Amino acid sequence: MRIERFQVGAWENNLYLLTADHGADAIVVDPSMESEAVLQKILARGLAVHRILLTHAHIDHILMARRFQEATRAPVWLNAQDRWIYERAEQTAEAFGLVWPGAPPIAHWIEEGEEVGIPGIGVRAHGTPGHSPGSVTFETEGGLLVGDVLFAGSVGRTDLPGGDWDTLIASVRKVLFTFSDDTPVRPGHGPETTIGQERRTNPFAGDRVVGIEG
Repeated sequence: MRIERFQVGAWENNLYLLTADHGADAIVVDPSMESEAVLQKILARGLAVHRILLTHAHIDHILMARRFQEATRAPVWLNAQDRWIYERAEQTAEAFGLVWPGAPPIAHWIEEGEEVGIPGIGVRAHGTPGHSPGSVTFETEGGLLVGDVLFAGSVGRTDLPGGDWDTLIASVRKVLFTFSDDTPVRPGHGPETTIGQERRTNPFAGDRVVGIEG
């Protein structure tokens, strides 16, 4: 399996494209704002997108969901705890001065621990709420796609509706930090990092913050 990262839009979102080692099968994660060029690359390569997975429903991560869904005919999957955020996306877009193209229907509500990949592209969902109630991390053989839960040297904001600081830190420490130190972390914004790097040095959720010395 191959993971490609595309940085898109004014908010520098990371859109991820997962492809099988053989054949044209693919999964898109977070069809973010200003990602038309990525969609055109996918179509030009003749990839068959079987699924569009959303780490959470904040506007910058879903703005192109309808465009991708209509172009690829792939179903869109999201955790149900973010349903109310998804359904208010038009008002959110308006508040940020963004043109809202409309939202595709959610074909499936992702459950905790569910296998959400396809043959050749293994993906397992882990609930990691806090940034939003339905934030999900996708575990793959190429690392963790964590959305806006954990970043290189930081963590997700919790001042948006539905955010909760204690829940976020618990998600990082009790879910993400259970993976091995060499596990790649692929966030929704910014550069990649590893679980070990964040466990040792993250100023908000690392071991030293909670009094664990390495």
